[in-house]
Amino acid sequence: MSLRPALRGDELPAMACDPPGPRSIGAAKRLRRVEGAAIWGAGPLPIVWDRAKGSVVVDLDGNRYIDLTSGFGAASLGHAAPEIARAVAAQARRLAQGLGDLQPHAARERLVRRLSRKGGALSSVLLATTGSEAVDLALKTAALATGRRRFVAFEGGYHGQSGAALEATHFPVSPSLLKPAGAPRAIHIPFPDPYRCPLKRACVGCDLACFEEGWKSVEAACDGPDPPGAVLVEPIQGRAGVIVPPASFLGRLATRARARGLVVIYDEILTGAGRTGAWWAWERSGSEAEPDLIAAGKGLGGGVAIAALFGRKRLMDVWAKHRSQSGESPYASTYYAHPLACAGALASLPLLESTTESAAAAAAAFEAALRPLGDLPIVGEVRQAGLLIAIDVVVDRETRTADPARAAQVIGELMRRGVLAIPGGRQGNVVSLYPSRRIARAQIEYAATALEASLRAAPTRAP
Repeated sequence: MSLRPALRGDELPAMACDPPGPRSIGAAKRLRRVEGAAIWGAGPLPIVWDRAKGSVVVDLDGNRYIDLTSGFGAASLGHAAPEIARAVAAQARRLAQGLGDLQPHAARERLVRRLSRKGGALSSVLLATTGSEAVDLALKTAALATGRRRFVAFEGGYHGQSGAALEATHFPVSPSLLKPAGAPRAIHIPFPDPYRCPLKRACVGCDLACFEEGWKSVEAACDGPDPPGAVLVEPIQGRAGVIVPPASFLGRLATRARARGLVVIYDEILTGAGRTGAWWAWERSGSEAEPDLIAAGKGLGGGVAIAALFGRKRLMDVWAKHRSQSGESPYASTYYAHPLACAGALASLPLLESTTESAAAAAAAFEAALRPLGDLPIVGEVRQAGLLIAIDVVVDRETRTADPARAAQVIGELMRRGVLAIPGGRQGNVVSLYPSRRIARAQIEYAATALEASLRAAPTRAP
């Protein structure tokens, strides 16, 4: 019998040793020998997680942390949410594997109907396992509908590391992640960034001049021999450092795109399922910004591996035209609509809907607690959209020059103080926070204090 105390999920940090401890180091070394570069970074070894509950992670050495990452935003209801754990366990006893597209199961039917209601006018749904897969599926849908394989995407965008999603991704990735040979399918244009103008202008208020300039290349491509058929965009760029464009941006983009016959696709893998406040981040921009397709994932399942593509029926019906003569679906996989993932998502959705007020309260508490950070000389800006938060670390506030070295130091110091955050930003200078919507108020206050102390502990100049 284990003598380890059970976790509640609302505990504060308790450090048994300086991280990473010897057990984490040993496990990470063994893992790196077999997996190679599958462990983040080539430098210091990471901590190795042992268990987690709520907003708490415990590593192999017994160090207890407040987790402000929620597993890259996937554990939106906290780690090991009991309602989801019970649903998955019950489904495992009933039916643990289905037959892909060939013969559906009951949990799949219930989940798709429930998701359909969340899509509004985008009432047709196809399931996926990862966000990258959902983005691939969206681009395939647009290509089938328009007959055009090229698409417009945005500088700084992150959409995943597989297939067309990798082609769309502009956020810096490893050179070893080879994109397909031949002419690129993606046409990348500037994403409006009110803090660091892509045109290097000293903007008082973003007037979308960068978008207007970039759209000229789209117009030229639309008039060319190989025109694009879709535009793919994150309503708020997450990995790039929580870049929140002006509210008018998406509406203008959607209007311009439809005038050129482009399918409008939003990547809401990170921003959807209520992370930014509204269920979909695009809703902050009004009805004219409504897309044709939405790729969703991460927090949608509350920790289970599931994603989905939402679309207008006239677009999604294109898949039915591409069935084989035998009737086999043109889109399928062995683990399509995996029963355990469907059960977890079915448990997650009503919880996401019923915790809207507590999520808003947590976001407001973070906003108040982090406000003093904006006065520190190495903090260029604190950006927040609900429970999507970024601290932009700079050499100095006047030039806004990114300082990735100090950001890494801050994240390392945070870990030593028992708080987990992840690096972000196109230059790696952002401390990114994706906390659970169930995080306790005491944990928020502790994390904010640790953040301030870690920022103050960073040297005044990057080494």
